[in-house]
Amino acid sequence: MKNAWNFIFIVISLLFMTACQNDSVSEEKNGSNEKAATNDERFTVAFTWSPANLDPHGRESWEVMRAGIAETLVRLDENLEPSPWLAKDWEQEDENTWIFELQENVTFHNGKKMNAENVKASLERSLDINQKTVDLLQLETIEVVDDNTLKMVTKEPNAALIPHLADPSTIIADVSTMKDDTTSPSLTGAFQVKEFHQDESLIVERFDEYWGKQALLSEIEIRFISEGETRLMALQSGEVHAATDIPIDNLPVLENDDDIEVLTTPSLRTHMMLYNLKSPFFKDLSHRKAVNASIPKEDIVQSVMMGKGTAANSPFADVLPFGEVAEEETQSIEEIMKKSDWNKNESGLWEKEGETVELTMLTFPQRPELTVMGEIIQNELLDQGISVHLRQVENIDEALSSEKWDIAMYSMLTTHTGDPQYFQNIFYHSSSSSNVSSYESEDMDRMIEEINRTTDVDKRNELAVRMQEQLNEDLPQSFIVYPDTVFAARSEVKEFTPHPIEYYYIHPLIDLE
Repeated sequence: MKNAWNFIFIVISLLFMTACQNDSVSEEKNGSNEKAATNDERFTVAFTWSPANLDPHGRESWEVMRAGIAETLVRLDENLEPSPWLAKDWEQEDENTWIFELQENVTFHNGKKMNAENVKASLERSLDINQKTVDLLQLETIEVVDDNTLKMVTKEPNAALIPHLADPSTIIADVSTMKDDTTSPSLTGAFQVKEFHQDESLIVERFDEYWGKQALLSEIEIRFISEGETRLMALQSGEVHAATDIPIDNLPVLENDDDIEVLTTPSLRTHMMLYNLKSPFFKDLSHRKAVNASIPKEDIVQSVMMGKGTAANSPFADVLPFGEVAEEETQSIEEIMKKSDWNKNESGLWEKEGETVELTMLTFPQRPELTVMGEIIQNELLDQGISVHLRQVENIDEALSSEKWDIAMYSMLTTHTGDPQYFQNIFYHSSSSSNVSSYESEDMDRMIEEINRTTDVDKRNELAVRMQEQLNEDLPQSFIVYPDTVFAARSEVKEFTPHPIEYYYIHPLIDLE
């Protein structure tokens, strides 16, 4: 019953939060290009992450999308269902063939008209340079049928092709403007790039020839402030109008400030702890189970998240139709370690053949609550006889691929396309370059390939649940919390609201009083 009420709550919240945006989306669908009363003020917002560049098909394409400068063929609506965007319609000819009808009045920021030829070139560029796009779309061919019609043929049935075309890696760009990493891309969004300074700021300005509803604000400045406390101080001082990813422990201060509004919504993100399955200690499943048994999830929800989230037991939040997975029965760390022939020494540490357990945990500053969770787990493990050295790194993804580590705090938007297939493919298929835990399972690979071919929704949901049960048996990660998204904005800001998808933060209706 609790999950049912949670689901109702999230749907109502999504409907409320996106109601205003729907007007804009509908007009974008109709290509109204309505001229609204505009505001010459600059809205300044603090984001957590700075992209290395603005390549719409690079690893940080999601940062390009969330700046309000880019669009995809498909977007996700308030119910996380695919809806038209740069493609105004589509139909499936057979199990591998899809026909897309494009919007007819779209221009890139350089004034060039969007057509099927340059949409094809854009998708092909992403397929050439981004393995994620290859994994998501699984395309055999893209064919121009006429000026506004594209045919896509997949290598095998890809039931999630349409929601996957909402992924930021498929942003439509005029590829003739993509000369090198320093070039600002010509895209189709309501805002266009004015200035970009890596690690400092991105300034975007209203694109007057935008095909949808005109943006109300003339400029938006996105400041990249990785430290949570610094983002908070910038908001309190009025240096920025709004900030994302507010440190949870500072919420009481903000909630008592009449000039600042705290905005929250359930997210589709999961905070987790990764195990490095190449680490000598964690090659043994019983050791992963021992560490997993020591994580005080409910305490973390209350003490670290201050109730802004729920305890997790799988990659997907249990408010989703494929997210409800039975809890695994767990043994105590004492029972598990003794079964593996470990004994406690005089210092209270587990020891075997003269060696104690010394683990390295990575964390990072951009999501400060993860570091606090890491410290709690570190202390809990020490009490249980396992020593953990916690190390903070600036770029967690680079560190995971290049540095030595045993466990790492991590966070992922696991259902950003409203479908389980994406995350399962990139995070758990043994051939994926994004499989950061180096997890390998023939059963999981087989189920991933089966869900890729399955179009029946009920069967897809059943498969997704079975896959999560398999993950809970194999434990490549421990799932800790489904966090709420927390923003804060000064009282003069209008229509800047958190959205579970995280890609649609900047939109034409944001305004300042």
